[in-house]
Amino acid sequence: MDWITITVLIIAGLVLMAFEVYVPGFVLGSMGLMLLVIAGILCYRAYGISATVVVGILEMVLTLAIVFASLKWFPETAAGKRMILAKTQVGAHSQTERAPELVGREGVAHTMLRPSGLALVDGKRLDVVAESGMIERGSPIKIVAVQENRVLVRKI
Repeated sequence: MDWITITVLIIAGLVLMAFEVYVPGFVLGSMGLMLLVIAGILCYRAYGISATVVVGILEMVLTLAIVFASLKWFPETAAGKRMILAKTQVGAHSQTERAPELVGREGVAHTMLRPSGLALVDGKRLDVVAESGMIERGSPIKIVAVQENRVLVRKI
């Protein structure tokens, strides 16, 4: 076995390890790890233990460097910007911004609330939680409280 084959296996393994950082499931990472182990086995058979130790240390250092580099620089690339959410969301707001004005409003249970579900209040669909028990679909409801992001309703 020549060094070219071992080098190709190491490079392919490192590339798969770099992709593993952004693709969940450890499928690519395990394939990359297998290629690195196979490169080590082939190196041992062809060149002995001394070369294998050097290749093993090189693989570990390069794996750490590749993972660090992909975490550091990939988010700045065009592909990274399309895959990763921005740190700030422009024009986004949470439901709690208008929470005080919801208390006391009446509506209809759009789905069965067991205890959570959807309600129609002023023509808008809201995620709501029944104060106690279940509320049948179509039942009239009243918003009794807003606690952080939970809108509590009671059957009228």
